[in-house]
Amino acid sequence: MAARLPSAFGALMLGVSCLLFTGCASVRPANDLFAGTQDTDATVTRYQGRFSARYTQGNAEQSAVGSFLWRERGPDVQLELMSPLGQTLAIVSQNNQGATLELPNQPARRAPEVDTLMQDALGFSLPVAGLRDWLRARPAPGAPARVARDAQSRPETIEQNGWTVRYVAWADDAPGDARIRRLDLERPQGANGPLTVRLVLDQ
Repeated sequence: MAARLPSAFGALMLGVSCLLFTGCASVRPANDLFAGTQDTDATVTRYQGRFSARYTQGNAEQSAVGSFLWRERGPDVQLELMSPLGQTLAIVSQNNQGATLELPNQPARRAPEVDTLMQDALGFSLPVAGLRDWLRARPAPGAPARVARDAQSRPETIEQNGWTVRYVAWADDAPGDARIRRLDLERPQGANGPLTVRLVLDQ
């Protein structure tokens, strides 16, 4: 099992803790699943935006902010977490061969799936597997889910795998073309206590 880093979440997200990393280094992926792809590549699903989070560390409640870039193609998904200053401070990758977590100035960590990897290495786990579908406004397959819908048949909430996903705002570019603008995720209980995350999608 990888060594646990209970303070890593705050260090990654807040940016002000980048002094922990020599020269405020950014991560450069050892095996970039999307090397050479362009932003306009129609085969790649891309989400970019900002997040805020509240979580428990020890007996204290912590808060954090940052930005993210999510790229997905087939079974490949890669999530970059960035500080408010723009440094890429963590990269989480998942494909058919397993999951990889890369942090500044540290060897890559690997595990069969990303949720276990993040929990073991960082002391918390974001629902990367569920987000593949929740970002598309649908429940993840293979697990029971409760879905409440609004008057336009868009999901208002999805309750699945211990998480409640709330669809707070939509960006309607054209009639019949509704895109998620903001979603809030809440896990009331977990190995390290409650965790809430707000995602605002810019594109």
